[in-house]
Amino acid sequence: MLRTGRKNRQKDISTGMNTGNYTKRTEAFLNTFLEKEGYSLIRTEFVEEDHNWYLRAYIDLTAEEYEKRLKKKQEALAAEKGEAAEATEPAGTADEALLQDASAEDEAETELPGIGINDCVKVSRRLSKWLDQEDFIKEVYTLEVCSKGFL
Repeated sequence: MLRTGRKNRQKDISTGMNTGNYTKRTEAFLNTFLEKEGYSLIRTEFVEEDHNWYLRAYIDLTAEEYEKRLKKKQEALAAEKGEAAEATEPAGTADEALLQDASAEDEAETELPGIGINDCVKVSRRLSKWLDQEDFIKEVYTLEVCSKGFL
């Protein structure tokens, strides 16, 4: 999301801006709600890349939220296995059915819960609203909320 501070739309090179204050204020705000929502803040950064400024917040799930999502996924898998056992045997040989079940089971077990796009969107919208209200960043920048996988 491209954002522009309303007070000063041009980059002021002569003032020797203190971008560390941008990240500190952003971190302070994020820390007021992230843990309650099941997220933890890994870090924030305000960086210039190819003449463009980026305010990035890297988030992850708290250990408690991760365990909660993992348990929910395991319960869903157990329920699916229970339903599959009750279903009639699929067409084909018993060996083919076993291979299909094992393949689906392996695939499902490797998908661990983690930060998804909806999590990043949720945090980004709340952060964006606050940044609009506070309006303390002078530079034109892009806001990004990412999982720690982008580090």
